[in-house]
Amino acid sequence: MNVIDFICAKRGSQYELLLHLHSFLSEYDNVKACFKYKIPFYSIFKPICYINPLKSSGVEVVFWNALKMKNSLPLLDQKTRKLMVEITYRTIDKVNFELLDTMIREAISIDAALHIKNLQK
Repeated sequence: MNVIDFICAKRGSQYELLLHLHSFLSEYDNVKACFKYKIPFYSIFKPICYINPLKSSGVEVVFWNALKMKNSLPLLDQKTRKLMVEITYRTIDKVNFELLDTMIREAISIDAALHIKNLQK
């Protein structure tokens, strides 16, 4: 299964959310979408984030290196996770794409910095 097949298998507002979020995330330079652990992941060097459909409806955008996201972290929810944080959307009209863009750019910047740090070791 690939990301598009996964999205097309969903219905209603979850389908719409997943499709818009996938399109939005795929527009960033060098961001690759892949299907891992039965959900869509988005990465450049390492995973930046993934989108997770919730059983109760809605979709989470979960950030991988979120604890390093000092600007965005106060706006995100850690729930019971130790390393990752998320933002949940229930409908497409509730998505603030400008704010989401800021978060994704911060996550991309952290991914690049960690990659450079690993290369220097």
